[in-house]
Amino acid sequence: MEFTSEQKKIAERLSYGANLFRSYFFKDESFKNQFHDNYQALVCFFEHYAYQRQGAPATTYSEIALKALKNRFHGSLRFVTIKDARAIWKDYQKIARDEYNDLGVNKTHNPMRSDKGLLAIIARKNIANLASHVKGMIQNNQTREAHELVMDVRGIGTKIASLYLRDIAYLGRIPENGIKDQCYLQPVDTWIKQTLSIIFGNKKQAFLKKQQEMIIRLCEAANVSPIAFNQGAWLLGSQIAGDYSTFEQLAKGQNAKAIIKEHIKEKKRYLSDAQQWLQRWPE
Repeated sequence: MEFTSEQKKIAERLSYGANLFRSYFFKDESFKNQFHDNYQALVCFFEHYAYQRQGAPATTYSEIALKALKNRFHGSLRFVTIKDARAIWKDYQKIARDEYNDLGVNKTHNPMRSDKGLLAIIARKNIANLASHVKGMIQNNQTREAHELVMDVRGIGTKIASLYLRDIAYLGRIPENGIKDQCYLQPVDTWIKQTLSIIFGNKKQAFLKKQQEMIIRLCEAANVSPIAFNQGAWLLGSQIAGDYSTFEQLAKGQNAKAIIKEHIKEKKRYLSDAQQWLQRWPE
C-alpha cells in the first residue's frame, strides 16, 4: 500500500502526542513497579484496565477491587490461588453492598468474579505476575496468544485487551520492530476510527483487523512507532480536541499550536478557579 507524503506527515504529528500521553497517564507508581511486584501487577490491571468498558461506575468498581485485593493480600503477593479468587469475590460484593450503598456488581461482566475473572485464570494457569507473563509472551512471538489470555477474562473485550498489551509492550521496553502480530497492540475506539477517516477519507470503515493493519503499515512508511501513533491520536482527539473538526485541524497541522495553547489556557483557568475556591473553603 502506497501512502502520500501528507498521510505520513499526519502520522508523524499524531505520534508526537504520545509524549503528552505518557507524561500524564504513566505517572502512577504501579506502572513502574508491576513487572517485579506481583501485587502491583494486579493493582495496575484492576485500576487502569479491568473496568474501562463498564461506563460511569468504572472508577467505583476499580476502587472496590483495590480494597478487596488489599484486604486479602495486604500489599504483598507471591501467587494467587482459587481460594483467594473466591474469597476476594465474596469480599468485593460485601464492600459494594456495605460501603457503596448496595451498588450492583454487574456479575455478568465483572473481571473480579471468581469463575472466569482474572484471579481465577492466573491461579489456574500458575501465573505469578500478569505483567511480566504477558511481556514474556509478546517477546516470545505469542502476541496473539497473549491477547487471547487477556480476552478470556470475564468482561474484557478486544479493545481493552489490545490497550493492555500496547502499554505492556511500551512500558516493558520491547522493541516494536521485533514484535509479531503488532495489530493486537492497536486498540481501536471512536477516536482511532476518526483518525483513519481523516487520513484515508470518510470511506466505509474496514474490518477491525484491516484498520489495525493499515495503522501498522502507515507507521512503517512514516518511520514512526505504531504504539506512539495510537497513544498520541487518542490523547490529541479525546483530551485536547474533543470534537472531529478540531481534531482534523490538529492532525493536518492547521492551527495546531493555537488549539493546544487554548487547551492549556483552559486548564490554567480551571486550576486558578480551584485555588480560589480552596482558599475560601469553609472550615
